[in-house]
Amino acid sequence: MSKSLAAPALVLLILLVFGTALIPFAHAQPGVTATVNVGTQPYGVAYDSAKGEVYVANFGDGTVSVISDTTNKLIANVSVPGTPADVAYDPVMGELFVSDSSVNKVYVISDTTNKVTAVVTVGNDPRGVVYDGTHDVVFVSTSSPSGSDEGSVQAISDSSNAVVATVGVPSFATGIAYDWAKGELFVSNGPSTVSVVSASSDKLVTSVTVGSDPRGITYDPANGDVYVADDGAQTVTVISDSTNAVVTTVKVGPNPFYSTYDPVLGEVIVGIYQGDFIAQIADTNNTLVGNITVGGYNDGIAYDQAKNEVFVSNFGINTVSVVSLSASSTGTATTSTASSSATSTTPSTTATSSPTTSSTQTTSSIPITTTTSQTPSTTPTVSSTSTTSASSSSGGGGVPIFPYQFAVAAVFTVVLAACYLLIRRRTIAGIGSHGTPSSES
Repeated sequence: MSKSLAAPALVLLILLVFGTALIPFAHAQPGVTATVNVGTQPYGVAYDSAKGEVYVANFGDGTVSVISDTTNKLIANVSVPGTPADVAYDPVMGELFVSDSSVNKVYVISDTTNKVTAVVTVGNDPRGVVYDGTHDVVFVSTSSPSGSDEGSVQAISDSSNAVVATVGVPSFATGIAYDWAKGELFVSNGPSTVSVVSASSDKLVTSVTVGSDPRGITYDPANGDVYVADDGAQTVTVISDSTNAVVTTVKVGPNPFYSTYDPVLGEVIVGIYQGDFIAQIADTNNTLVGNITVGGYNDGIAYDQAKNEVFVSNFGINTVSVVSLSASSTGTATTSTASSSATSTTPSTTATSSPTTSSTQTTSSIPITTTTSQTPSTTPTVSSTSTTSASSSSGGGGVPIFPYQFAVAAVFTVVLAACYLLIRRRTIAGIGSHGTPSSES
């Protein structure tokens, strides 16, 4: 190669090295990777780890949508009467428990057939549901009849699909989370309290004062804290499960409504209903580290540990956003409009039971971490129903940027330049000792 071509070639090579080093930056931030069209006004969301599927309770049309996390496409719809609100997954039985706030029922859906296999009558206005793998029961939060300020938590045996215990809690109950390390339930109540309930004795342990209008609750097994979304205070209250006292509050944005835990990043992901984004809280220092824009009026949320993704229901635009929490998001969202509509109807048999004795089942001790979303006390007013394109956006800090890429590129370029200069010096020295070569054509 002539000296006239050597310099441009070196410049081109340096640009290629820097370009390659910068590629990870285009993928370093989390964001929406797909958008799935579901039923009307989607609320609660649950992840089925055995099937790799996500179940979405559609509050507005009486259906439960089933999404494959492999294809991010709708694969089935399960019809239920009323207004399904929240949903929880039972890995032992391979079933989903769906609360219906309008008819005071909990539907049991088989994840094998995607059909309703039982209906359980519960208390008034059931909201949050959560699975307790230690006692093989599903807990559902309910409110007492209209006009009462009291609520309750009811335990449903997953083997008999019958109510086996009822625990009274102050004020109406909405959000609920199970702390398997302590064997306790944390239930959001009324204007500003969280009830702590023993799952073994089915008794109220204590109440903790939090921010106004507490809703979604998530248990973090890594630090033993419980995170409460204060819908009316724009904050998340952090409660220690060892002291049952407030540790701190984190400012997140308008109307935080639900949350889930990401064990890979060590973050609590909180949905901001009026902000149309999800907030990321680091559980090591309980600080806000990032925001990710999702769809419109996001409500329910579930974490998919197999994909390190969260599925977020968008109440306002009837979609579910698939959000990558790893460094693999390209920022380009795809929309699924799968035509699959396998529908199953509710069976006519209704399993009803109302004993108040405590459950004594202890056949399983699986440490399941379950999170939940909750229906608001009133159906939100949606000001816009126009279709919104889902795009990737980040407030920074969710997934670490890789600053060492610049350093590696710089060092490699310096080494490359040094090699070039060394070769050039030797070439010139060789030319000087053997004479000037003939010109190349």
